[in-house]
Amino acid sequence: MRLLLLLLAVSLPSLHGTSIPRACSSPEHLQLPFCNASLPTSGRVEDLLRRLPLAEKVTLLTARASPRGNMSSIGLPEYNWGANCVHGVQSTCGTNCATSFPNPVNLGAVFDAQAVLAMAQVVGWELRALWLEGARENYASGPHLGLDCWSPNININRDPRWGRNMETPSEDPLVNSRYGVAYTKGLQEGKDKRFLQAVVTLKHYAAYSYEHYDGIDRMAFDAVVSRYDFADTYLPAFRASVVQGKAKGVMCSYNSVNGMPMCANEQLNTKLLRDALGFDGYITSDSGAIEGIYRQRHYTKTLCEAGRLAILSGTDVNSGSVYQKCLAQLVTSGQLPQKAVDDAIRRTLKLRFDLGLFDPIDDQPYWHVAPSEVNTAESKRLSLDLTRKSIVLLQNHGNVLPLAKGKKLAVIGPHAKAKRALLGNYLGQMCHGDYLEVSCVQTPMEAISTANGASNTVYAKGSGINDTSTADFDEAEAAARGADAVVLFLGIDTSIEREAWDRENIDMPSIQMQLLKRVRRAGKPTIVVLFNGGVVGAEELILHTDGVVEAFYPGFFGAQAISDILFGDAVPSGKLPVTMYPSDYIHSVDMKSMSMTKYPGRSYRYYKEVPVFPFGWGLSYTKFTLALDSDSEMAGPSEPLVVARDLDQTVTVIVSNDGDLVGDEVVFAFFRPLNVNATGNAALLNEQLFDYGRVSLRPTQYRKLSFRIQQSTLAMVDDSGNQASFPGFYEVIITNGVHERVTFAIHLVGEYETLSVFPTDDGYASTPAEPETAPISDIRLDATRAFENTLVRYNDGKRPEAVAVAMAFD
Repeated sequence: MRLLLLLLAVSLPSLHGTSIPRACSSPEHLQLPFCNASLPTSGRVEDLLRRLPLAEKVTLLTARASPRGNMSSIGLPEYNWGANCVHGVQSTCGTNCATSFPNPVNLGAVFDAQAVLAMAQVVGWELRALWLEGARENYASGPHLGLDCWSPNININRDPRWGRNMETPSEDPLVNSRYGVAYTKGLQEGKDKRFLQAVVTLKHYAAYSYEHYDGIDRMAFDAVVSRYDFADTYLPAFRASVVQGKAKGVMCSYNSVNGMPMCANEQLNTKLLRDALGFDGYITSDSGAIEGIYRQRHYTKTLCEAGRLAILSGTDVNSGSVYQKCLAQLVTSGQLPQKAVDDAIRRTLKLRFDLGLFDPIDDQPYWHVAPSEVNTAESKRLSLDLTRKSIVLLQNHGNVLPLAKGKKLAVIGPHAKAKRALLGNYLGQMCHGDYLEVSCVQTPMEAISTANGASNTVYAKGSGINDTSTADFDEAEAAARGADAVVLFLGIDTSIEREAWDRENIDMPSIQMQLLKRVRRAGKPTIVVLFNGGVVGAEELILHTDGVVEAFYPGFFGAQAISDILFGDAVPSGKLPVTMYPSDYIHSVDMKSMSMTKYPGRSYRYYKEVPVFPFGWGLSYTKFTLALDSDSEMAGPSEPLVVARDLDQTVTVIVSNDGDLVGDEVVFAFFRPLNVNATGNAALLNEQLFDYGRVSLRPTQYRKLSFRIQQSTLAMVDDSGNQASFPGFYEVIITNGVHERVTFAIHLVGEYETLSVFPTDDGYASTPAEPETAPISDIRLDATRAFENTLVRYNDGKRPEAVAVAMAFD
């Protein structure tokens, strides 16, 4: 009975923060050395470690084992490894429900690391409050929350078919790196500098961007990655988040890398991550990943052998049952050294001490977060602001947007009354009631009716997401004929793309294209709002509509934000964090290929054809211009700026708001190799983003932005995975992603030089670059033409005006 009462006390929620079960809270336990806050943390961890029997150690290394893991004899409460915080705390509601933010692909479109940091600070603070209230993970029979977030997802948006593109910010390594660092600092670093506010768990390490495609499941997928692609594309965000962000957690992924299952990959988990990059936190498996080493991958002959390899590789925590079933018997039978278990326990216990869970709580703000500090007016404003800034205006022929209020509007389409489709995935409970309740989520139709007047706004469904019925087409066309303008809400949802399921194509659903063409018969101005995580092929769609708004999966405040954009209550400022490929792109690239460079290439960095809309694209209702600062040495034609190991250059541009509305603009800085001595894969790079920033300007206001260019700015990766300096001529492009461009030449002088060596060269499979279908020189020329053609296409056939510096080549 005593044990039963203890379990109930641990698992039942408490509405008073300090009543949650905690360590070192009774007089008898306060005498134990691990409860002595004056001792070094390392000594306290060792004291607690020696008091744990082997069976308890195994339980403490099992995620989502709550309410197990408590030892009443020493006052050790349970702790649950596992809570998702992808865009808000994914928990049940306490007194209040957690603030829900837009999905990460939306956050990528904001291009503002400080905004991500602010969001993560809210998430970390709310996690503490909900943890104190006893909130659970948001699924049926979910355990009590832990204080480690299995977030952020910083994998690269490698292929538009990937089912989890909504969870990750971008296709660009720099954007994902800044996102990861900002999220890490915001979540972990809070009001009390003595302790961690929460623990991030970077996922999914490494080279993960495959769910289920062509009969092959992620559990069985082997990501064959060249050293070049690993160092150039798949590693940077994890390296930055660990080295700069000081991330304390990493999740190993389901896939193998070059034949080795990631959760059993000592080379990448220990030698690279811990030894080379200095990672000092914990590694957890993804749920079921260790079991998958045996059952799906057949890498080992037994389940317990999979567990043995996993813990020896550095995987500390098992989200699954393998450690619980196997570790104790492996140790007692002599097949696994006790040290392997103890090392994992040390790393995980240290984080619990770093969270302040074994120290006096009276002066710890994290133990006194009131329930009222969840989903505050301020946090909701932040979420709405981020959502507005994430929405991308792709097309606006004839300035069809913004719409005038009070006109007759027809709101049509399968997403016009969407609730859940707005939200994406990895959702906390948003509305009180059932954990799946979404009744409090506003639909686009409701938001538009509120802004425009119910009597002026008519709804017609038109079609389903991906069915074949045209039964509602007549009603939709009639609604369009009776309106002054039409807003069509189209796109896909998690029935088409989701975790564990990749798309077979990126086509717009056929029934929706039929609906669009039918509605266009009415001859009324038409705007399409798209919902999607991975991009859709929109090359036909843009020919049949006046305006196109990319909303991705905008989240809880999505309907309000979209309405604000449509009516001009907010000025669009989102930029595409991904390339929008044409529909037939997927026929040229193998979903199973991890190569970024194989023709026609992946992402703006290597894609050699003309996109439907390029990375960084996003229109505004106001007019921004870019120009070189008149005080700059570069004003007017000149020889290329010289950069060397000991010679940097700083270039300043002026971004001005020459329009009539207050608005935000994002300014990007790219470099493009022109005539350099790069060989191998590096010679295939089109251009690389090296800096970006968001500015908010009133009409007539301007801001100066300075960009420092040094040898490392222009670094590229060689085929050995090293960051290297390739001397030669480069072009720097500073642009708003649309029509404004400032360009100038750089001459990087010196010899080829390795700037940083690939962190490890022992055991990593170095695969050769895959053959190209065209000579390198032709491919580079084609890429330049493609970029220029894109600008012409979206500038009504006119060349974009730019301030250019004359380039002189030897």
